[in-house]
Amino acid sequence: MVYFLIPAWNEEDTIGLLLYKIREVMKDVRREYLAVVLDDGSKDATGRIAERYRRFLPVKVLRHAENRGLGPSLDRLVREAARLSRYPERDIAITIEADFSYSPDSVPEMVQEIEAGADVVVAARTHPESEVDEVPWSRRSSARLVSTVLRAVMPVPGVADYLSTFRAYRIGSLKRALETYQESLITTRDASANVELLLRVARFHPTFVEVPARCRFDIRPRPSRHRWGKTVRSHLSLTGRVDRVAAAG
Repeated sequence: MVYFLIPAWNEEDTIGLLLYKIREVMKDVRREYLAVVLDDGSKDATGRIAERYRRFLPVKVLRHAENRGLGPSLDRLVREAARLSRYPERDIAITIEADFSYSPDSVPEMVQEIEAGADVVVAARTHPESEVDEVPWSRRSSARLVSTVLRAVMPVPGVADYLSTFRAYRIGSLKRALETYQESLITTRDASANVELLLRVARFHPTFVEVPARCRFDIRPRPSRHRWGKTVRSHLSLTGRVDRVAAAG
């Protein structure tokens, strides 16, 4: 089983497009799948649109009554996938944003890599074969700074793009992290939650692989929610709060 973990907050313009695209790419992947959408207190029709797509593909919609932030949303999605999984060493959880900044086109290759033995697969914008369009200079330079510092202080073998939010995890790897950290798996509320999850899982020295990503930041109709000064500080604060990851072993 492949579980798509999709945190969504006021994404009515893109959630349907993402779900449709997931359905299309999964036609080439001979695995059962479920798209799990977490509507994080949206004020628009995000949750209702996701519910309508049950006519076209397997969708489960979870809801927060009010907006709690990415961290609590990602934490709940990971726990839901771990709870639903019957075969955690075979099942896969794929995290992807609801704003369609990442195309699901990478999914077949990500699944193949997990089936070939990888534990975590990152759709990396830094991969030489990636297609990345319309990235604002501020976002590109901030991402480069954060990734450079994190690689130096908390290296994860096989990972260059720490900030990619499009990843595939073997659910067994997520369950090991959950069993160890329990209620402290993800402690941040904002976008740094994705990096915190990566570093938590990395403690157990899984096999990481990167594959090409297809990214476009001009498709979503809304402006970016990131305030890059705050985002940089939040990510760099992880260096003092998350277990250091040894580069070997």
